[in-house]
Amino acid sequence: MMIKTGLAAFVGGAIRIINSESVSVHANLGIAKEEHGWKTATLSGNTNTTAMMGMAPFVTSVSYNYDGTKLASGSRDKMIKVWDLDDNGGVVYQTLVGHSEWVYSVDFSPDGTKVISGSRDMTAKVWDLINGGTPITLHGHTGDVNSVAFNPATNTVATGSDDNTIRLWDMSKNGALIAVLDGHTDWIRTISYNHDGTQIASGSNDYTIKIWDLDDNGGTVTRTLVGHTNRVYSVDFSPDGTKIVSGSLDDTVKVWDLVNGKTPITLEGHTGSVKSVAFSTDGNNIASGSYDNTIRLWNANNGAIIGTLNGHTRTVTSLSYSPDGSHLASGSWDETIIIWEIPSELSAQRPTTPPTPPATHPLSFMVVVLAFCMGYSAYGRFGVRQILAKRYGHLSTTDTDEEVQLTQHVE
Repeated sequence: MMIKTGLAAFVGGAIRIINSESVSVHANLGIAKEEHGWKTATLSGNTNTTAMMGMAPFVTSVSYNYDGTKLASGSRDKMIKVWDLDDNGGVVYQTLVGHSEWVYSVDFSPDGTKVISGSRDMTAKVWDLINGGTPITLHGHTGDVNSVAFNPATNTVATGSDDNTIRLWDMSKNGALIAVLDGHTDWIRTISYNHDGTQIASGSNDYTIKIWDLDDNGGTVTRTLVGHTNRVYSVDFSPDGTKIVSGSLDDTVKVWDLVNGKTPITLEGHTGSVKSVAFSTDGNNIASGSYDNTIRLWNANNGAIIGTLNGHTRTVTSLSYSPDGSHLASGSWDETIIIWEIPSELSAQRPTTPPTPPATHPLSFMVVVLAFCMGYSAYGRFGVRQILAKRYGHLSTTDTDEEVQLTQHVE
């Protein structure tokens, strides 16, 4: 898939994003003035070449809320940002500060009122977006907390760690420990709940994926999936819970059939380790993000490649589909979050239960739309809807030693 040329230009003190094909204005955000350090940028080829000043932190994790109006992101700046999104861009709705080390993973609660974060400081924190206050801190892991998740059906959360364990916590009891799931022989990189919260999948440096059946007392390994030839970085259940997708340091994506137990479908094409995977909302497609700086879209049923999304300039660390399937958010070591518009042919809405609307909070920093790129495949048009700018989001850092340490941790 090729990305067509576009232009981001300053017009009347604001960045206006123009698609060169339709020559229409796609965004106009008045905060982005030239004195903030932004330059006019021309987009061409496979990368966006926006001129941004200074360094900013790796984006390690992104997660949509239940209705797609907010996005949470975690970063090596030790913070979590909650972005309030709209058709024109968005703003940072809240900044959550409390971790003493990099944030590796974030997830929204099913009702969108809370966020959980996992960190290199060996803790997880649960943040109340409505009432604020001090987050509930979950202590107990003896290694980095690499992955966190809310149970979609109960008031519990799960955390996966470098200490080779998964811990389950009861948030109705102020984060009381329910159980420790011990079965992997190396770091746990990733965890994912199934659709009804009765199972967890975990991926590890031991090259395996384990399926845990959960009960009131904890969980039991019911299946171990063996097939990757290197570390498993990311796993995700299909929306109906019948499949698992996994991404690995072996440069492949695998789709596992949990019902029929068939040999997994192996998706090959990335030229680097696969750091992140996600099922689309309807379960028919898969997105994978890689050290090769690209996102690939695949048919989940037959493994056919649908298209390649080029826009990031470094490893794609995290992917999250919006609940209606119309957008895909990607976070990267290039210090940006890109929100991609998915063609209607590839998106389908999954029903959601609306919670009590969150309270309004003061705005802090503006999200800047830097570029609008277009690409095509046999299945339709892909567009970059928004690039969430580092300059107005996560804090800057020039600590190259930390960058080396993070690279060592994730490779």
